[in-house]
Parts: sequence; C-alpha cells; structure tokens
Amino acid sequence: MIVDAHLHVWRSLPDYPRPAVTVMSPVCDVPWELFAEYMAEHGIQRAVLVQPMYPGEDNSYVADCAAAEPERVAAVCVIDPRIPGAEDRLEYWVRQRGCRGLRLRPRNPEEAPSFGHPDTHALWQRASDLGVVVSVLANTEHLPTLARMAEAFPAVPIVVDHFAHPDPQQGVQGPGFQALLALARWPHVYVKVSGYYHFSTQRYPFRDCWPLFRAVYDRFGPARLIWGSDFPHVILKTSYRRCLLMQERYYDFLRPEELKAIMGSNALALYWPETA
Repeated sequence: MIVDAHLHVWRSLPDYPRPAVTVMSPVCDVPWELFAEYMAEHGIQRAVLVQPMYPGEDNSYVADCAAAEPERVAAVCVIDPRIPGAEDRLEYWVRQRGCRGLRLRPRNPEEAPSFGHPDTHALWQRASDLGVVVSVLANTEHLPTLARMAEAFPAVPIVVDHFAHPDPQQGVQGPGFQALLALARWPHVYVKVSGYYHFSTQRYPFRDCWPLFRAVYDRFGPARLIWGSDFPHVILKTSYRRCLLMQERYYDFLRPEELKAIMGSNALALYWPETA
C-alpha cells in the first residue's frame, strides 16, 4: 500500500488577481485525471488531495474528486480562521462534502497573525469534535505556537508539512529544527517528510537534508512520518519517480516494515481509519 499523502490538483483560474506564490501558476490546469495517470503508472493506491493556495475556501474541486472515489481519495480542505464562523464552515466541508482534513497555513503572511490566536480555538475544537486531521503549512518560527495548540488539543492529529521548512545549513542543532524535534513529545504530532526542494540548498537527492530526516526518524519514530510527493510542483523540481523512491534509495537504515509505514500505512491510518 502506497499512499501519496500530499498532492494538489486544481482547475485553472485565468482571472486570478495576484502574482503566483507557488511553483506552478494558478492559470494552468492540473486536473485529478492527470494525477490518476501517475497513480496507475507508479503503483499508488491512495491519494490525499490538499487544497491548493489559489481557490481560497472553495474546496469544491478536491471535495468532489474525493467524493467520487472515497475508497482511494481523501480531501484536505482550507478554512480561513480569520473569518467568523470558521468552525461551522469546517463542519460543512466535513459532514456535507466529505473532507477528512483541515489545512492551516501560517506560512502565508496574511494568515500568520491568526495562527494560534484565541479566536481560532473554536475551529480547533470543532476539528477535534469532527475527528479530522489538521495539517499545518508552517515555518519553523511558527512551531512554538503549534506546540501550544498541540498541548491544548490532544485529540487532534496534527501533521507538520514539509518538515516546517527548516534551514539545512543550520543543521539538526539549529534552533528552528530543534523546535520541530521538540514536538515529538506529543504523540499526536506527525511530520510530513516531503517538499525537500522548498528548503534544500542542493539538487536531488538533497543530501543536505538527509541528517534532518534521520533526526525526525530518531525522535518521532517511523510510525509518525508520512510521505507525500507535493505533486505537481515536484515535476518541475525533480521527478515523481525520484521523489517516490528517495526513501528506499538513500535511507538504507529503514527496515522494510518502516518503509511501508512511512510510504503508506501511517497515512492510511490517519485518513482511512475505518480500513487501516
């Protein structure tokens, strides 16, 4: 079982009013059908669709894609915590539209001031009540706040996207990465071992990040590490197959059962708990 636990699909937004802030432009079309071809080619059994930056709270496309094939596709929605009634909108996307996760994005400068604010605690509580997974797109400076939220909401599974974008030049002992490792004290916090090219100073296979992987493996354990490709951005930075095989090729300390957990069964237990 291989689960790609982090990818994006969207319909083009030709009238998007602002400059693109990610690797691929909102005016391009990245349909679910394209990724389904990658699944078939590379033997991916399940996929977690993470709402991209561009459409805001209109999670319709990822929700509809997941609703069409719920046995193999899950959707992670975005709710803007700055807008009153966020918890009720989350309930709509979960109960009415079938989303299995929520993504918060303090890495977005516009959303950063609201991250962890007391006004957003109702959203976290509703996530707890609904049993959804909260993914956090953060920089390392946001992790002390995330630690407070992890302590306050122990029933909410939390997944830190892309290692929280550490600085490999500071290494494992850098204060930012140490803040990530400190989150291991809470058993409901997971790390998504993905998006190396967002923060690595090197090309594939991102050797400057290997010590970071080993450190989260040692501190969190393989049961709390989750792989995702970051499709479609990964295609422009390396390739899907290289990303898929990176753990198997370069982390030779991983036992076969640990590799299976990171590449699939950990995400399966989070997003399809009824079948894990």
